[in-house]
Amino acid sequence: MFLEIGAPLPWVLGSMAACAVASVIGLPIQASAATRRPMAAVIGVVLGSSFGPHLFTQARDWIIPLAALPFFLATAALLCVTYFRKVAKFDPATAYFAGMPGGIAEMVVMGAERGADERAIGLIHGARIFLVVFILPFLIRLDHDPVVTAPTAAVTGEVADWSLLLWAGGCVIVGLAIGKLLRLPAWHLVGPLAVSAAVHMSGLADFRIPGWALAAAQVGLGATIGCRFVGLTLKVLLRTVALAAGSTLILLAVTFAWAAGVGLLTGLDPVLLTLAYSPGGLAEMSMVALSLALEPGVVIIHHLTRVVLVLIAAPLGFRAMARRDKA
Repeated sequence: MFLEIGAPLPWVLGSMAACAVASVIGLPIQASAATRRPMAAVIGVVLGSSFGPHLFTQARDWIIPLAALPFFLATAALLCVTYFRKVAKFDPATAYFAGMPGGIAEMVVMGAERGADERAIGLIHGARIFLVVFILPFLIRLDHDPVVTAPTAAVTGEVADWSLLLWAGGCVIVGLAIGKLLRLPAWHLVGPLAVSAAVHMSGLADFRIPGWALAAAQVGLGATIGCRFVGLTLKVLLRTVALAAGSTLILLAVTFAWAAGVGLLTGLDPVLLTLAYSPGGLAEMSMVALSLALEPGVVIIHHLTRVVLVLIAAPLGFRAMARRDKA
């Protein structure tokens, strides 16, 4: 259906919507790690193949957006944490980690260690990513050229030859090993992405993933997002989505404002900056950039920086908040 109406990211949105509906009506579905990790690894290799030596020449253009990122994150976190405390009436720890613009797994673990409701945190972040992935591509498309679902910058052809299998398979295997060894965030995605980026930027190879393989990986990505609602009652689901919708509106408003401001200051494309600052996941927002024939490498760099900044700053901020509340 999404492909027929010309929707952005039809493979992701279609599988995401189908699995979300199936989850709500109680069908026996599940997105296991055995499915998620290979699909994430393929997407990582695809995103890594978008890197190239040209990014070195553009590096100085992104100094200001990267320097502004901590201030953007602080603004977004302050507003969302306040929202979850005042509107959702969450306890301080749950409100804090539900409002942090970080990854689901990291925020759930950090919150659980500090006495927060880890289920609420996971549901809020899962619903937030679902809403952003569903809404943002359509909003961007209102002011952007039609979406290309398989840009030639990252994919080509329909047949995988032996050299492609060797290079892509090697990036997956080595990337997964390195990602797990170094305990990288989202290691099953970031590890293959880093190895693929290194191969392409060094000029060792310039392989491209076939369109059908990317489509299959996007279906797996969408299914993973949709299956996060398995086991919820309709009442809990509606409340979660309603609360997440409020925080998502706040995050999108802050994102658009900062992207417009930084774009005006630097002359950079505000659409690309919107994706770089957006409150969606690294894989999802990078895929949107690919579908719009924008520069996914820039989005990836900003999102990886965001993940690192939140991982470092979130525990420090929580301790400061706890001391202030006790004072």
